Amino acid sequence: MRIPKITLNFKKLRDSVFENKAKHILDSMTDNPNFPDPIPTLVQLQTAITNYSNALVAAAELGKNNVANKNKYRSELELLLFQLGMFVMFVANGDVTILISSGYTLSKEPEPQHLENPGMVTLQNGISSGELVATIKKPAGARSFAHEICDEQPTPATVWNSTPTSRSSFTFNGLLPGKQYWVRVAVTGSAGQIAYSTVSTQFAQ
Repeated sequence: MRIPKITLNFKKLRDSVFENKAKHILDSMTDNPNFPDPIPTLVQLQTAITNYSNALVAAAELGKNNVANKNKYRSELELLLFQLGMFVMFVANGDVTILISSGYTLSKEPEPQHLENPGMVTLQNGISSGELVATIKKPAGARSFAHEICDEQPTPATVWNSTPTSRSSFTFNGLLPGKQYWVRVAVTGSAGQIAYSTVSTQFAQ
């Protein structure tokens, strides 16, 4: 089971949004019984927020030095919030209620992407004798492929000769010219889902 975590990357937040988030974390951590002795201290956090807020006001008037100071104090505040967030996760030990009480945002658990049906596999003879090229249109959610071949009409008991690959196209070689082959492709998704293409057949040349 995945252990709940909080978001510690604030790079994508606009300056004003980041300022408000930092203040919200400070308010949430203040007198929070779950974190009686936070590291870094809330005094350090308050100082960093004040420095950043003042620099943010000055940067609104532009000026190279003002903007540079704002960026400097933002980096310092981001680092402090990262360190405090690591402390929060250590104390919480996966307890979602405690994590949320800190004011930090819970990280979203990535959901496995739905794997679409791969549809029909297209077969054509390769450049050299004894080659068959199998191709399918890469479906959404596909992570890997297994190109499978057999030399008899497939049945539920058929044992396929399977070749795993990261590509949706594959060339079978060393086949017997004039012999009929059947091919399918197994597609694996992000969460281990497997979907099979329809079976296609072709005579090797």
